Parts: sequence; C-alpha cells; structure tokens
Amino acid sequence: MKTILTTVALALLLSSCAHNFMRGTVAMKTDKNTAHVCLGNNDVKIGEKLSFYTNHCIGTASGARDEGGGDVRECHMKVLGTGTVTKLLNSHYSEVKTDGSFKLTEGTLVQKGK
Repeated sequence: MKTILTTVALALLLSSCAHNFMRGTVAMKTDKNTAHVCLGNNDVKIGEKLSFYTNHCIGTASGARDEGGGDVRECHMKVLGTGTVTKLLNSHYSEVKTDGSFKLTEGTLVQKGK
C-alpha cells in the first residue's frame, strides 16, 4: 500500500512540474492561426496582445572553443509575429488567434506583448 501511495504522489508531483516547463509556449495548434498556449487566467486577459518567438542560434556546438573551453554559440530570440488572447480556458491555458503572418507550430515561445 505504501508503494502505491508513493507512486501516486510521485506521479502527481511530476505532472505538476511538467506544466512549469511548458509555460510560455504553444501547447496545441487548433487550426492554421489559432492555438492553446500555456498562459492561464492568472497570466493574461482576453484581448491582450502576445508575441511569438523562435530561438535563433548562430555557430556550431562542435565548432570553435572560447577561452574557458566552452563552445562558441550565439543565440537570440527572433520575433515571428503577434496574436491576441481570445479565450481563457483555465488557470493554465488560454486560446490565442495569431495575425497569420507566420507558421504556427507547437512549442513556439510566447510572451506578453510590450
């Protein structure tokens, strides 16, 4: 019985941590311009603008080394486009309609617009 309770407790802990790793990303694409994003009702409001990003890296992990012996690689966030929160689904997710200027994919980074 103790093993079952430990297993259930571990499963609950891991599932709650999983959402924290997804926060600020596209969780599910529902059509060409609409997606569910990991920003809930405590993070965004209906009508709020969001920006979509991709991480763009230059250099190669197997290339040159810096003074400390690490790989030389430069990364920066590249803006893909914008969207608007259309619906709050729950405390973890909201629905966003994009401006249609970019290809929407799951895992794309999302942040509140400035």
